[in-house]
Amino acid sequence: MLKIHASPYERPVAILSGMLLATLLASGAALAAASTTPASIIAMSQKPKSDAVSITYAYLPQDGTLAVFPVGSSGKMGPAPVGKVTLTAGDHRDVSVSLSPLPKAGARLEAVIEHAGQPLKNSGDRAERTFKIL
Repeated sequence: MLKIHASPYERPVAILSGMLLATLLASGAALAAASTTPASIIAMSQKPKSDAVSITYAYLPQDGTLAVFPVGSSGKMGPAPVGKVTLTAGDHRDVSVSLSPLPKAGARLEAVIEHAGQPLKNSGDRAERTFKIL
């Protein structure tokens, strides 16, 4: 019967190969977890329910804040939000945001996704959506 003897290098090569494979798989998982999906938001014109508006959809690539700002007659966003809610990374549907003070009918609002107090940008554009109070 023929006996095959393993090379003294076979075991270290197998161990190194296994470590390399594990490292590649771990780095691939980390890259997949770091989402390249841009922040996005959908908000419709609506009548508030009590003191809150509902943001139809928001996607945050990282933990952040969904803030609602008043929009002035000049079309510029106001300096301070009238409502905000903290959200985890991922997609969120029908997000309720309490507003104070509650804007009057006809007022325009802008929902903005922020991280660390700054609007998130997608290819130079902020992740935002303007809607109206009915």
